[in-house]
Amino acid sequence: MANRPLLTVGRGWAVYVGPVEPGRLHRHQAAQLTWTTQGVVSLEGAWGVLETPGHFLPAGVPHQLVTTHPVRIVFLDPTMPGRSPSAWLPPTAAALTAVQTDLLEHGLDRWLRGEAAMAAPSADERTDDLRWTAVLRWLEQALDRPVRVHEAADAVGLSASRFMHWFSEASGLSFRAYVRWLRLQHAVRTLAGGSSLTEAAHLAGFADSAHLTRTFVATFGVRPASLRGTHIVCVDHAKPPVTAHGLPLVEPV
Repeated sequence: MANRPLLTVGRGWAVYVGPVEPGRLHRHQAAQLTWTTQGVVSLEGAWGVLETPGHFLPAGVPHQLVTTHPVRIVFLDPTMPGRSPSAWLPPTAAALTAVQTDLLEHGLDRWLRGEAAMAAPSADERTDDLRWTAVLRWLEQALDRPVRVHEAADAVGLSASRFMHWFSEASGLSFRAYVRWLRLQHAVRTLAGGSSLTEAAHLAGFADSAHLTRTFVATFGVRPASLRGTHIVCVDHAKPPVTAHGLPLVEPV
């Protein structure tokens, strides 16, 4: 794998390969798979310190990563087609074994080398695909302005109260938190296109670059400047190269 850090941003997922800077305690609205091929990764949180070759972390859990080794981080949006968080994800941090990280590394390495094609999403993955497609399409067009719940609800034919309940129940996230998460993704895509921090902030619906920076630090523990020197690739694929689905995960005691 290349020495230059790589960030690939898809639709509902992202993959980062490279070193991690020391950062603050933070939380984001995506589940996270992290592993290293050297030594261990220390994951700090309410459970204490989990030192393993890798781990899985559900969305919205405060944490901090500490490692001197390059890592692989896969961010998995809970609203991806075919993903029902309550059905297969543990509620807190879960350890990965060396065998599991080897399997994940093999799959990621094949994908990075172009040997594993991205599968197209199937139409029957989720019973409410049409509703998700409609609201996500609407959100993509609305991120550069204030997002109002009743307008999003209208886009899928629901009342505002029913929409909020449906969204939270189906995704495990509040609508406001998910909008903030989408704004950050949009800002990263805009930065990858050569925009300045100020331009990216405005195009993604943040008040200014300081607002974007504060949100970025709260979400990832580091400032947006940490992306400098990172090769950022944006793709339209809805399927990530690897997931935690099918892995027997062990929660810390």
